[in-house]
Amino acid sequence: MLVGITGNIGSGKSTVSNILKSLGYRVFNADIIGKKILLKGRRGYKAVVREFGTEILKEDGEIDTKKLASMVFSDKKNLDKLTSITHPLILEEISLIKRIYTNSIVFVEAAVLFEYGWQKLFDFVVLVFAYKGQRFLRASRRFGLKEVIRRESFQLPYEKKLEYSDFLICNTENVLHLKEQVLNLVHYLEELET
Repeated sequence: MLVGITGNIGSGKSTVSNILKSLGYRVFNADIIGKKILLKGRRGYKAVVREFGTEILKEDGEIDTKKLASMVFSDKKNLDKLTSITHPLILEEISLIKRIYTNSIVFVEAAVLFEYGWQKLFDFVVLVFAYKGQRFLRASRRFGLKEVIRRESFQLPYEKKLEYSDFLICNTENVLHLKEQVLNLVHYLEELET
């Protein structure tokens, strides 16, 4: 069973993923998959360098993903170019994960799951919710407020995501409350598996 975990920036997707890992579940991250396919020698590397130029490379020849991110999140056309290269490769990896782990519950964290129509790959989708103020405060510590606002502008509002989600986890209180919801979720999914 393949379960997607999504939510807007700062919602707590990674915290939910970490709880699931601590419970012994396999959790993959679409962003990490995306970064791996951009490594030198991997299929996305040449196409991205060809599209964005050698100025995105670090001294060791690897793609500077922070530099690339600042280019694509400031220009929708650049974002579209990047996703047209990377998303088919990420989807291949997720499909492979689904085929390999057919007899267990596996999770994939993906921030843009609904934005790009990936939900059809998953058996179920879990939406992690937090209030805008909470999310911006959390994410600003990592990215800065200006970057959070910019990234948020590329994401669908919660009302839309909720329409397509199978489960909702509210990350509006403390970690204990969050863990309780995650435990309830996996208990339900385990019941479905038997």
